[in-house]
Amino acid sequence: MSAVPLPAPSEPGSKRNQKRRNLAIVGVLALGGVVLAMSLISRAIAGDTDENPDKRMSGAGDRSAVSLAVGDCFTSSQHKEVYSAVPVSCSRPHDGEVFATVALTGSSGADDVLAKRSYHRCSDRLTDYVMDDWSLPHTMGINYYYPTREVQQSGTRTVTCFAADTGGQTTGSVREQETGLAADQLAFLRLELASARVFKTYPHLGSTAANRVWAAKMAAALDHEADGLNVANWSAGARPKVTAYVGELRKSAELWRKAVAARSDNSYWARSDDAWPHPAYTYQRDVRKALRLASDVPTSFGPPF
Repeated sequence: MSAVPLPAPSEPGSKRNQKRRNLAIVGVLALGGVVLAMSLISRAIAGDTDENPDKRMSGAGDRSAVSLAVGDCFTSSQHKEVYSAVPVSCSRPHDGEVFATVALTGSSGADDVLAKRSYHRCSDRLTDYVMDDWSLPHTMGINYYYPTREVQQSGTRTVTCFAADTGGQTTGSVREQETGLAADQLAFLRLELASARVFKTYPHLGSTAANRVWAAKMAAALDHEADGLNVANWSAGARPKVTAYVGELRKSAELWRKAVAARSDNSYWARSDDAWPHPAYTYQRDVRKALRLASDVPTSFGPPF
């Protein structure tokens, strides 16, 4: 489970200076925090087309890229000024899979601001969809369509988040179905997911005060996960690994509490630096191996809350 705040796309507006473009697509590597420019850039939805950007995709056929719904797999194409997507079964080769749609809030802002906001909103929703992001290929990336200011003026304020493989088309869904998991696997992933949801509220550009509030919530979430892991039923082989991981989670929670209690802003940041490296991957990886879950540590991940 990823933890360290993934950086916003560097200079996301640098390739978006075409003022008449209405819909942009940006890709970043989802699992390593490394910005990766995608080759797909959409252009304006022509005003004389019969596309309805607000209509959800309901069947086969070309649609506006912003009409995709959660769970849709699709192939994409661009013809003149129209960027379109064709829904296909996830069992067939496809270019992307929609894992979330989120509404933009607040003022629209410049395109580079919209790109950063879209990036964070999408990255915050991935784990809810896939459940176990350790199971994703390292080449799988977070991508998104966002409405630029011109499209927002027509009433469209929805960001479409989708997963795509940087190596090309892929087959199969990235979604983890609970029915395919054993009871102990599901128990572990649910507790991990609960902590991840709290982590995802990290104030990326927030003040020290906002970070203190978040750190307090993070400490409580880690304690909650440790409590849940401690009382759950585990096999004889998994129990020692879980116990060691619980110890690391409690250590992490305590470090975040010390950061919250710091008397000065500088002291808070110094203590938060001590908290970020915990818990160590070794402990979570050992639990995953014992539970027969994906255990290949995602490249460049941070602490696995």
